[in-house]
Amino acid sequence: MGHALRSTVLYPVMAMERGSTDRAGHYADAARLRAERDSLASFLVGQSNLAAENRELRSLLGFRPRLTYSFVPAETDRLAGPGSAGTLRLSVGTRDGIHGDAVLVTAEGLVGKVWKLGSEASVAIDWTHDRFAVAVMTVEGETYGIAKPVDGPHGERVLALTPVAFHTVPDTGSLVVTSGDGALFPRGIPVGRVIGEGKEPGGWQRTYFIRPLVAPSQMSHVLVLGAPMQGRSDQDLASAWGVRLTQAEVADTSARAVAPDAATPMARPAPRQAAPERPRPRRPARRDPTPELPGRPVFPTP
Repeated sequence: MGHALRSTVLYPVMAMERGSTDRAGHYADAARLRAERDSLASFLVGQSNLAAENRELRSLLGFRPRLTYSFVPAETDRLAGPGSAGTLRLSVGTRDGIHGDAVLVTAEGLVGKVWKLGSEASVAIDWTHDRFAVAVMTVEGETYGIAKPVDGPHGERVLALTPVAFHTVPDTGSLVVTSGDGALFPRGIPVGRVIGEGKEPGGWQRTYFIRPLVAPSQMSHVLVLGAPMQGRSDQDLASAWGVRLTQAEVADTSARAVAPDAATPMARPAPRQAAPERPRPRRPARRDPTPELPGRPVFPTP
């Protein structure tokens, strides 16, 4: 009976109520989107001012400009078949400007690298692949090592940080980033967090497990890291993910740091002027101590 009333007599009323609810929801969505747009516009305006101030301050202090990489967005899908674990098919290739061994990242951190390069599509391996390896370090720069995929204590796929010196003990939850060693992965890309100590291989070394920040289910869309811009020399990407490395900066020993303007010849020092001679005091003439008597000549003493 109730269903018959709702589908006949009450149907126009329920349709109007449903329509008003939908309109209210659309208005709420539009207001929310407008607020997010205004907030984003305000944020971008503030960021532009900060970026201009940062460039000006770095120029005044003589700092080198930061390295800027180009990113190529790509879609991925998993390859099927024996021996294809940890491999991805990329929707980009050489025609899109990517190169061999290019690094794959997401907003969370490191994914993998390009393995086989094609003109329109490529094949990449992620951090779960057996051939994957990356040089990493902790944010404070006290622990260095190589991270490779292994099966964790609970059977899940993780990375193993090894070898680690016996006296170095990274805290659980410490962020691990790429160290830049090996000239393949730029320095500062977040990799994962330490989740515990693994089985000791013996001697004076330890092994620690790292849970990567990017799960295999989050790799459907990636960014392929392109070549750095010409004329840039800083290869630190930590700031792109908001990571601040506390490791001491390496002193700049370049020729420009030693001589700010190497093209301008150094001025020769002015010749040293001799001090003016002081006038010598005139000595009084030597006189005969014999008193002068009237009518007696005085002869100089020899």
